[in-house]
Amino acid sequence: MASMKLLQSVAHDIAHHAQSGLSWVHPHLGQACRAAGSLVVQIQLTGDDPYPRELAPLGPLKLALSGLCEKFWSILAAHHLERSSVTQARLSFSFAESRRDDYLSEVAASITGSNGRTYEARVA
Repeated sequence: MASMKLLQSVAHDIAHHAQSGLSWVHPHLGQACRAAGSLVVQIQLTGDDPYPRELAPLGPLKLALSGLCEKFWSILAAHHLERSSVTQARLSFSFAESRRDDYLSEVAASITGSNGRTYEARVA
């Protein structure tokens, strides 16, 4: 069995991917947050539906968040970890109040392992 310490690396990798243009989350998430009057939103990667209830439905964002969940599971597998090694995983996107566009956010990942420990990473 792989070391649970690898979850720290998984947290970093998914946060980095979520912030990048490869995730296709931006600018859609920023636009949805702006419309909802929110600067911070959490995405549950391990739930049934990653789309935040507080945001109005937006087709491209729904697709991007589904892809982000798939990417999370593929990163976990690339680290030779089983799905059962994670009890919860979420991303928190924070947009600056003075933002000029919807492409810039800070992303924090939090993964709780089956061992009860929480592994966190932040990408600004």
